[in-house]
Amino acid sequence: MTDHWEYKVVSTDTLLKRSQNHDIDVYKEEIDSRRESSRKNLEEALASLGEGGWELAALMGEFAVFKKKAV
Repeated sequence: MTDHWEYKVVSTDTLLKRSQNHDIDVYKEEIDSRRESSRKNLEEALASLGEGGWELAALMGEFAVFKKKAV
């Protein structure tokens, strides 16, 4: 029997919920704070997708591809 899959393509910007602030971070504290915020956003997005049965299949440039077995 062959498994059938559903796929979802999500931009990495959506996963990271990046700020629209285009200012350059000059201070290490600002850089660290923004990096920590991005990390937390990514963990939350991945956990949410995982709860829905989605698993990360590939990273392709600015996109992440998720899959789950079709029902």
